Amino acid sequence: MTAGSEPSALIEAVVRVLRDLAIHPLGLEIDEGGARVLAAMQARALRRRSRGPYTEDNLPPEATEMIEWLGLRLSVRPEPVEVTIEGSGPWPRLLVELPARRVTVRYVVPEDAPPGYQPEPNNVTLAGDVKIALEYLANSLRAVGGRLRGEPPITLTLSYPDDPDYERNVAHVPAEFRHLIAPVVADIAVDRSRFSGKQRAAHDKALRAAAYDDQALKPTTGGGLTTRVGSARLSVSP
Repeated sequence: MTAGSEPSALIEAVVRVLRDLAIHPLGLEIDEGGARVLAAMQARALRRRSRGPYTEDNLPPEATEMIEWLGLRLSVRPEPVEVTIEGSGPWPRLLVELPARRVTVRYVVPEDAPPGYQPEPNNVTLAGDVKIALEYLANSLRAVGGRLRGEPPITLTLSYPDDPDYERNVAHVPAEFRHLIAPVVADIAVDRSRFSGKQRAAHDKALRAAAYDDQALKPTTGGGLTTRVGSARLSVSP
């Protein structure tokens, strides 16, 4: 496995895409084939709304607005980009492929997004915690690679289950600010099923070494670990 294809490099590429494109990830999958991000279209693109079916002479304005916005965001750091308007369904989608980073972003309109919590556009706390947790994971995998001559393969998925600590989190927050605290937790599930025992032990050690001073790592059944980074939770399998 080359350095650029190692899991830590791919995770860091995802973090850069989230930052460069100001994305709150509705979903995320990472494996050896690359990274796939699901995101909602920007509010600017949703000023005009449409319904399919679409044709080459009748492109969805939401998608064309997003293409213009993406061009501006990516012009700071030009790179090859492949953009596909997916107009076969009732709602438009936009597929943005960044081959050099091995990251794909699929933009959807709110009606086409999976059900669940979405933060207000100016509330970036949840997305920020996701990025911090991903960077923490990348650092731990890089440490394992440096110790064992290569990083072990992982798969990763992001979901948003209800936060069991929500009531406790908002108990002492003034009512006018409670809407800023997400009622869900960004759960980043890391599958280590292909780790050897040696790799798993080294990764557990690296996770503890990279943790913040007040960050607790809790063991789970079977030998896994779980830890919180703000509103994000890293759930590491045995």
